[in-house]
Amino acid sequence: MVNTSAAPLLSRLTRRGRLMAKRTCDRRCHAFVLGGFLFRTPTAWEYAAAVAGGSDPAAQRWLGWLPDSVVAEPMRAEALRVVPGTGPEWTTPDPHSVDVVAIDLAARRCAGLVSVHAGEDGSPETGGYLAPGYRGRGRGRELFTAGLVLAHEHLGLTRVRAGAEIGNVASGRSLAAAGMRRAPGPARYTLPNGRVGEAWWYQHDVPWPHRCTGPQAKWLA
Repeated sequence: MVNTSAAPLLSRLTRRGRLMAKRTCDRRCHAFVLGGFLFRTPTAWEYAAAVAGGSDPAAQRWLGWLPDSVVAEPMRAEALRVVPGTGPEWTTPDPHSVDVVAIDLAARRCAGLVSVHAGEDGSPETGGYLAPGYRGRGRGRELFTAGLVLAHEHLGLTRVRAGAEIGNVASGRSLAAAGMRRAPGPARYTLPNGRVGEAWWYQHDVPWPHRCTGPQAKWLA
């Protein structure tokens, strides 16, 4: 899902930044609150923090990013200290993905990332991950529910799918808890690093989607 390195961003981190307090969508930003999280189009620094949150070995077991996309220590710890709301605007490097960062409103920390992106066959898929401190606490349901909100209430999609590697029980449970149902799909899929795994597939449909004023994915046009 995340296929660009955060390292160049981290090399430019300073204490100076532009406050981003948006909680509603506009032409540059998606924003919505769900549970204890604010989901928002990230600033460059928030995106770096989100990438760092998925760079640990436990997450990479399932995400399988390319090596230059994984943030190593000590930059990982530095990025995870980013204060949400700071940093310049961020333009996603992937034109086939719409990303929102999960911001813990109580702790004021970047807690993860969820996206709606083009799957291997070009159809819309959602996926995401949580930073280490937020796993195993039932927060995956909120994360994947946010993916459905982004797809159906912001991008105007009637259908969105998600894949989980067989054996990733936590991800499968979270997708089901968010309201997705098991669906047919390819038996195997390939991660960015080339590793091939067996997959479970999930799907969610709504009859009347909505498209907001936020940035739209060009690949969906």
